[in-house]
Amino acid sequence: MIRPTLALSLVAILGACTPATVVPAATSTVVIATASPTQAPTPTPSTAAPLATSTATVWADACGRVSDFTHTTTTTNGSFVLNSPGRTPLKITLTPARTNPEATFGNYVCVALDAGLPYPIFAGLGAPNTAPYIPEGTYPATNAMPAPTGFVLPQSCAYVAPPQVGERNDWKVDCGAEANRNARGTLGAALQQQGWSSCSPAAGTMRFMKGTLEIVVVESSLAPGDYPRFTQGVRSATGC
Repeated sequence: MIRPTLALSLVAILGACTPATVVPAATSTVVIATASPTQAPTPTPSTAAPLATSTATVWADACGRVSDFTHTTTTTNGSFVLNSPGRTPLKITLTPARTNPEATFGNYVCVALDAGLPYPIFAGLGAPNTAPYIPEGTYPATNAMPAPTGFVLPQSCAYVAPPQVGERNDWKVDCGAEANRNARGTLGAALQQQGWSSCSPAAGTMRFMKGTLEIVVVESSLAPGDYPRFTQGVRSATGC
């Protein structure tokens, strides 16, 4: 399910911010207020990409119910697991630079994600009635901006990083450990169900066409932090 571009409500932690408090809400979404120590913390290994979601024009998010919440400290990362029916539980890193150590949230949330190693990194919460927020029970429980044209990601997968935008837009997805070993089979089946035709496979890739639209599925290296991906050109393409 793809929605129009709307402002994304994010929580960005800036190094020079003064401490603030967490404001719990009566709904399932709790906004995390900012809090940063005077001296910049040194997080444990989990590498953050630039906060592309801060522009609200390029972002990826996933929704679900929170479990296994571990708080950050001023020097160490925390984490939580996002659960949605039909999708492998998705572990997400919380970093001290973006999360108040006293903050918590639970129940059903939609979270913006940045690329991370070994897990995607929390980049903010999607507010209800905005494009990143997908009501509970609506699937797929994941979204990206820009979104691919003519293809909806299956519920078994989730976007895990803002797409790389250019002549060919590039999306990274997590479909679970086993399915990630066969992206052409996993994503290929979903593409064919949505009217795409497969072309001859190449080493580690497969090309799909629907009219003048083209998508190329690329296998993951299976290295930590690497995921299956698919690309789509912004211009019309010829057939197989």
